[in-house]
Amino acid sequence: MKKIDKAKTFLSEQLHLFKCPVCQRSFDALDGYQLSCTHNHSFDLSKKGTLHFLLKPSKSEYSRPMLLSRQRIAKMGFWQPMLDTLYSLIENINGVALDVGCGEGAHSAYLIEKGLAGPVIAFDISKEGVNLGAATYEDIFFLVADLAQSPFATEQFDTILNILSPSNYEEFNRLLKPGGQVIKVIPGKDYLKELRAFQPKENQSYSNKEVKDKFMTHYPKASEHAVRYSVDLNDEEVTDFLNMTPLGWHIEASEKEIVSLHHITVDMVILVGNKPQ
Repeated sequence: MKKIDKAKTFLSEQLHLFKCPVCQRSFDALDGYQLSCTHNHSFDLSKKGTLHFLLKPSKSEYSRPMLLSRQRIAKMGFWQPMLDTLYSLIENINGVALDVGCGEGAHSAYLIEKGLAGPVIAFDISKEGVNLGAATYEDIFFLVADLAQSPFATEQFDTILNILSPSNYEEFNRLLKPGGQVIKVIPGKDYLKELRAFQPKENQSYSNKEVKDKFMTHYPKASEHAVRYSVDLNDEEVTDFLNMTPLGWHIEASEKEIVSLHHITVDMVILVGNKPQ
């Protein structure tokens, strides 16, 4: 089945998950490959099986070469220990999951391999990221969208995944079913410390206190799960590692200094909160 037809089938079955980002009304018709709301705002499925819901142009630093580097790093297993822990924390693996700021979709794809079985919708403001994800992974419905004007219906989602991406907790609570989960992944103080060593001195240290405190304000009963491990990279992977994150884009290091990047510390915190019943 072509991607556009697979996406059409998904939309037909899951139309209740979406709302028009222009007028906030529900979508009531899928005519061919065009989705229309009750006020006749329409959005067309692309040949890649994606929908573009951005209401105005959005600049993104995510170039295709950067995203390909990020995808290769994901495929070599860089994030797997963190994602294994995250998967164990999902309360409803058969529920509807929303991946907020999905990039090229590798995190959701791995979680589906682990056993995440319900519908998975992933979105990002980066059209390049969404296109790469849609071209690579079969079981995720990809959208180009903005969290500030999200095209999703109220109280339809069981799990929101917020992995190293911006948050909007008021919007998360609107989207979640009562009792639904927000699972947010943030850096720990030693996250990528080998790479931070190349930054200006004022940027070499990191504190997640402000981000964590904000999460806890919205979800006072949230749980916190530390994940720490190291990853060994070969020369090609070091190049991809430098390309995949803004921290690496402007580094000019000698060959001797680059050796320090062959062994990377991944220090992260997974925060899990539930919308009140």
